[in-house]
Amino acid sequence: MARLSSLLSFSLALLIFLHGSTAQQFPNECQLDQLNALEPSHVLKAEAGRIEVWDHHAPQLRCSGVSFVRYIIESKGLYLPSFFSTAKLSFVAKGEGLMGRVVPGCAETFQDSSVFQPGGGSPFGEGQGQGQQGQGQGHQGQGQGQQGQQGQQGQQSQGQGFRDMHQKVEHIRTGDTIATHPGVAQWFYNDGNQPLVIVSVLDLASHQNQLDRNPRPFYLAGNNPQGQVWIEGREQQPQKNILNGFTPEVLAKAFKIDVRTAQQLQNQQDNRGNIIRVQGPFSVIRPPLRSQRPQEEVNGLEETICSARCTDNLDDPSNADVYKPQLGYISTLNSYDLPILRFLRLSALRGSIRQNAMVLPQWNANANAVLYVTDGEAHVQAVVNDNGDRVFDGQVSQGQLLSIPQGFSVVKRATSEQFRWIEFKTNANAQINTLAGRTSVLRGLPLEVISNGYQISLEEARRVKFNTIETTLTHSSGPASYGGPRKADA
Repeated sequence: MARLSSLLSFSLALLIFLHGSTAQQFPNECQLDQLNALEPSHVLKAEAGRIEVWDHHAPQLRCSGVSFVRYIIESKGLYLPSFFSTAKLSFVAKGEGLMGRVVPGCAETFQDSSVFQPGGGSPFGEGQGQGQQGQGQGHQGQGQGQQGQQGQQGQQSQGQGFRDMHQKVEHIRTGDTIATHPGVAQWFYNDGNQPLVIVSVLDLASHQNQLDRNPRPFYLAGNNPQGQVWIEGREQQPQKNILNGFTPEVLAKAFKIDVRTAQQLQNQQDNRGNIIRVQGPFSVIRPPLRSQRPQEEVNGLEETICSARCTDNLDDPSNADVYKPQLGYISTLNSYDLPILRFLRLSALRGSIRQNAMVLPQWNANANAVLYVTDGEAHVQAVVNDNGDRVFDGQVSQGQLLSIPQGFSVVKRATSEQFRWIEFKTNANAQINTLAGRTSVLRGLPLEVISNGYQISLEEARRVKFNTIETTLTHSSGPASYGGPRKADA
């Protein structure tokens, strides 16, 4: 009995300790009485562009459990491959280019035609197949010099009978939304004449992220001279690529190359940053440009992790979910459209509305949202929390970010000729509820409930319930008087 009592006491103490440590690590972060339109807090400059990072410690982003990054890649700029421990959903805000992903364990599916040359040439070069590679492995003790000579001979032979094979490369353009699994290495190249701008949300609170709630890029190449300045408590020092963690001798043996080449892989003397400028042509195996993405029927059987479609375009009004020529359009992207989102548990909404058009008051029923303005300006009226407090009431403009927690009601009204935004949501099938309109919560209530609840007449209740016939977009009824943030009465 004494042992049982001691065991119960220990279990209770352990439970209290774990609960306390969890509460300390992730306290109640959604007690928000004010929101702000956010600008980037850190800028990482590179040779051919820059990376702009928002402060993920900001209360509204901590509440949503996400971080936000903007990549600006200049013409002929190459964002070197990196991966995150979190799911990532990206949107091409401007420009065009190429994107490649390397999914662990998947084979190269893009192959140059020279691989299939007559005569049965091996993809590792004529006369240098797997057998000779194995022989080279058996004589590692002969020194790095012979190893380097074999590597040079292999390169010459490859140049004659083999050019390249790699995993899938895609063309990307304005409006594309890109889903990326944790641990999947990704690179971008700007082959256009204007900057390629990509914004990304990282789901730090996802079950797939087994680290802490900090955005942690792991670079396969290049370096970050400024370090991860956004992580509190970490001594700031240049962030090198992950190959720096190994000795050059180990890399030489692993890649079967000479030590000098292994040192080059570590980018130790390279100060170009994570976005470098490509000198000369950039030749990768890629399909021809698409004029319009074909509609694909997916039954979920033939789509594997290696072949999963990860890109969809949200800028085509013909595919919009809500479209009104005089007002604008809204398009959504969820796991029914892009099945990979089912695993990432993320979705997106693209909106474009004309001046004085309004998105009716609504809230996200099952997701947090992060709104990024790609063009124009709008007045976002009264994001309302669970106390009924107005926590935001003001303008948002191009390049700004606003976090909208789950359940917080919001209305948007365009104040420029055109207002366009992308909204990332932390649910694969995010749902909204509206306050006004044909499918709203008030439309679903009996007149008597509205009349008694608001102390208005039945005729007034009828107007409240039926006057707005739209579901999502409407004309604003004229200039409104907006006040500042309003607190609940004491």
